[in-house]
Amino acid sequence: MFLLSPAVTAQQSINDSLQTALRLHPKNDTIKINLLNQLARNYFTQNAAMAEQYAASALQLSDSLHFTKGKIWALRNQALVENTRGNLDHQMQLTLNALKLAEQDNDSYTLGVLNNDVGNIFIELNSPRDALAYLKKSMEIKEKHREKSEIGKTLNNIGSVYITLQLYDSAMYYLEKAEQIKIALHDQRGLAFTYENMGIVSMLQSRYDKALHYHLLSEAYYREANNLPGVVKASLNLAEVQTMLGDLKEADKNLDKAQALNQQLGNVKNEMIYYKIRYELDSARKDYAAALRSYKEFSTRNIDFFNAEKGRQISRSQEKYESEKKQRENIILKKEQHMHLATIQQQRVLVLSAAALFLALLLITVMVYRLYKRQQELYLELNNKNREVSMQNRIILEQNSTLENLNQVKDKIFSVISHDLRSPLAILEGLLFLLKDEKIDAGQFRMYTDELWRDVKNTAYMMDNMLQWASNQMKGIGVKADDFDVTLLLSREFELLQTLARQKEVRLSQELHECIMVYADPDMIKLVLRNLINNAIKFTPSGGEVVITARQDGEFAEITVRDNGTGIPVESQHRIFSNIYYSTTGTQNEKGCGLGLHLSKDFVERNHGRIWFNSMPGTGSSFSFTIPVSEDQDTNARGYTVVVQDHPVTGVKVLRR
Repeated sequence: MFLLSPAVTAQQSINDSLQTALRLHPKNDTIKINLLNQLARNYFTQNAAMAEQYAASALQLSDSLHFTKGKIWALRNQALVENTRGNLDHQMQLTLNALKLAEQDNDSYTLGVLNNDVGNIFIELNSPRDALAYLKKSMEIKEKHREKSEIGKTLNNIGSVYITLQLYDSAMYYLEKAEQIKIALHDQRGLAFTYENMGIVSMLQSRYDKALHYHLLSEAYYREANNLPGVVKASLNLAEVQTMLGDLKEADKNLDKAQALNQQLGNVKNEMIYYKIRYELDSARKDYAAALRSYKEFSTRNIDFFNAEKGRQISRSQEKYESEKKQRENIILKKEQHMHLATIQQQRVLVLSAAALFLALLLITVMVYRLYKRQQELYLELNNKNREVSMQNRIILEQNSTLENLNQVKDKIFSVISHDLRSPLAILEGLLFLLKDEKIDAGQFRMYTDELWRDVKNTAYMMDNMLQWASNQMKGIGVKADDFDVTLLLSREFELLQTLARQKEVRLSQELHECIMVYADPDMIKLVLRNLINNAIKFTPSGGEVVITARQDGEFAEITVRDNGTGIPVESQHRIFSNIYYSTTGTQNEKGCGLGLHLSKDFVERNHGRIWFNSMPGTGSSFSFTIPVSEDQDTNARGYTVVVQDHPVTGVKVLRR
């Protein structure tokens, strides 16, 4: 892909020499371990798979020989390979394992390098405060040893921290110091990272010509070092700056180059950045259809990256909570231990005093009596304390159970909001942005209104289900039963779902032969009907049919929603009414939060009914439920039938009889 420069040729020559030395050294000793680690370090920016293979061999041999230094560098090389793939969590774990071994081995040079690595990982995890602590510790170690090359690396990373903190003058100060050291040492590999950061600072300060200069230098040095991840980042940076400067042709070339290389690396974050810059480039070209597609791809990957980041923050919060909890428990145990030791010591003093006064019978009698009384009081007090501790433990266990349930509710709400609710809003935001800046006219905007309306309607139903479920989980919902006509309630909900059926070209009909008075909570039954009908429409393709029937069977009214849609896979049918929240996309990629059927089952059973279903994949499904009929039935009520059908010419027809 690139023409090899002299530096690349020299690097390949070094790798060839190392491989030759490895072949000529069959003995399994520390020299072989060092050769394997050198090869892994040289290859991680060029061939991640080969670097991983050498690092794994070095780690295995180091374990067998109990060679701690070899194990440390093998773990570090594995961490660097994970960085090229964007697996920052795995990289952090491997680096911390290596750091722990270096602390045990008291290897100050390695401690400086690994503290710098941990700081660099925290920068990529967007935790600049944590990163700064490790980087300053690394700088102290390196300055003691006067390691100019390593000092230049840490100065560059400190500059990256200040970029994240938006302190651009401070960032440029450290980056310029790093540049001076690396120029003096002819460290072209290190200059690539420094010029990349200087280009980022210049771009954030809207100095685009300066930014272009630095990114061109960075790209040249990365290419000269054959650093593929660096070339990808440099190409993305160049594309963004060239888009800002209006050089759209060159920006497009750099984007294509970055995408081709990143397909080899599989870095998810770089892929997200690629679609962001592609969206900006398409907008600058006024290709708004392509810009919308790029924005959707960026939005999807951004949401996944946001969820992963939130997952890491929640995990760190839980670990911190568990650590603090154990510390509090240890303090309480130590206090109790001191109290028990004090009590035992007091008893010993009393026993010794009684033995000393044994010669005086009267005094002995008094002391024994007093000792007995004191022991009884202590036992009583101890028993009382034990009962109090047991009661407090029960309270703590109950509170922990409540907190765990609330955490599950919170996690489910965050999951729905961050993934299912953000997607339609992100798409709507993108379209409104294009409309606001007059980059798309009203006619083009109306092309997407039907899709947006369906997404917003589904989102509203998901929000209603989520709020009902959250309220039910946290404080419970009381049943407010009353007499009402279920056919009238069904007709009202039926009219609300007409537009949704029309959007999918689904024939929707209900057959009501008589008025059926029931005794139940109308709001709960309304939500059950809405969920069942909405699900039927969701999994019925265009041209399909959904039929709702209601009949009275003895003391119960039975309502059935039947469709001829896709049906439910046999292997998934056991999860429909379980506590496992099960959700799949509809025939037009409609989304759900997996709470509707679970809520429906709960509400039907609260109203003394039951719910069931029959489904065959490819044929359709029918969901039925029962509720008690009212004791006061209106025998003069007349039945009626409502049919809603898409017509190829006139649209929707509503027939009542």
